[in-house]
Amino acid sequence: MKQNKMITLAVIVTFGISALTGCGSKTENPGEPPAEVIRGESTDLGTDSVQAGNGVDIVELDNGNVYEGEILSDAISVRIGRESRTEWNIDLYNNDAALTMLDYLSGSALLFPTYTYDGDGGFVAQGVRGNYTDDDQQTIADVKCGELYLFSGGQLRFYFKDIEGANITATPIGYYTDTEGLADAVQEAYTSNLDDTWGVSVYFWITKTLK
Repeated sequence: MKQNKMITLAVIVTFGISALTGCGSKTENPGEPPAEVIRGESTDLGTDSVQAGNGVDIVELDNGNVYEGEILSDAISVRIGRESRTEWNIDLYNNDAALTMLDYLSGSALLFPTYTYDGDGGFVAQGVRGNYTDDDQQTIADVKCGELYLFSGGQLRFYFKDIEGANITATPIGYYTDTEGLADAVQEAYTSNLDDTWGVSVYFWITKTLK
């Protein structure tokens, strides 16, 4: 009996040390933050609106690709960083992938963590829930600042820089309607979040605004 107690105590002590060590160091994927972090609602900061453009039926992307289909104008709004007051508007493409993603959002501001920040690649990324098809995938040679793409496996990437020769194969999801200052906003949010408890690179507040 005494030996069993000693073994149990050793396990508890070892687990406690491991837990403390994990909390004090950064990991590539620290796991999903608790529900109150992801779904924490904040409406008390106020916003500075960034005006959106009008929806069109056929969009010629800056990189030369043409998307044919209805545009969901002002479908979502985003604040970049936990303390941000600036609201950025995003138009979505009316394709199955974008609509699936839209179904997971609500009219309340949801805190969305991204764990990947690639300064050279010019994007932040995070896996998203849902069953997505590759029916609308395209090969994109050059990516422009403000564009969002969904990759096979459910990784959503938001590009905050122009990347020539990106040569990605992904589904266009949408784009920020105003990109002035966008790169600086992402980089500032990343820098201010370097010591985040959960290892999150950049937080985004996301709200579905589509009526």
